[in-house]
Amino acid sequence: MENERTLRVGLVQMKSAPCRADENRAAAERLIRLAAARGAKLIQLPETWNLGFFPKEGLLELAEPADGESSALLSRLARELGVAIAGGSLVTRRGADVCNTFVYYAPDGSLLAEYDKLHGFTPSGERAYFRAGERLCRYAAPGVEAGALLCYDLRFCELSRMLALSGARLLTVCAQWPESRIEDWRLLARARAVENQVFVTAVNGCGSFGGVQSGGRSIAVAPDGEILAEAGADEGVTIAALPLARADECRRVMDILADRRPELYAPLCAAVPDA
Repeated sequence: MENERTLRVGLVQMKSAPCRADENRAAAERLIRLAAARGAKLIQLPETWNLGFFPKEGLLELAEPADGESSALLSRLARELGVAIAGGSLVTRRGADVCNTFVYYAPDGSLLAEYDKLHGFTPSGERAYFRAGERLCRYAAPGVEAGALLCYDLRFCELSRMLALSGARLLTVCAQWPESRIEDWRLLARARAVENQVFVTAVNGCGSFGGVQSGGRSIAVAPDGEILAEAGADEGVTIAALPLARADECRRVMDILADRRPELYAPLCAAVPDA
């Protein structure tokens, strides 16, 4: 039986229509309502769900302001349904710049966290189109401290480790990860969970853009690497029940973070010759 230390997360796996924000908002609302009806207290969306990943033509005009329609929708639904929403990421406009921005709304509809993606995906040209972020994002999810990652960020173990060291016990990953590399996705989600002894909830898209198919397979992983829930390839909602006490239990048995020797790492890295 689930207790107060169990967090039900709704993993919303969306098939975003390229550049059709109105259509994507309607799909997101339908799926968010479904997740709430199934008892989710934290609802998580994929990366750039409002436009797809990602239009290179007219990007600045397609991007939304911080208080645009997609943000307003997430705020309204969080307040109406009484749920927290890790709103994936939105293609946002900040002056003359475009950002890939994670947003998090509390159950009262207030915006509690924003995060601009740190690592642009060079093979797709993301770094040429989006302004990179410069800070990490830790936020208070229901019953647990969480940290935000966007897609390619999952490959950078340093980011996950810094979030874990800062107190995060849950890493929320929002992505448009391609089908061709879906086994990397599953492997890295489990690795980030095990090496940091944290929960990982990783939500992927399942649409296509520019001939690239997102692979779905949204996944929730426990701190010991157990897969708690996993979606297939199609659009839908997967509910993951996170037994929050397990993170503390894992660390009581073997506290990896406490056994680190950071005083040695910088000198050792400095001693490695350049390639």
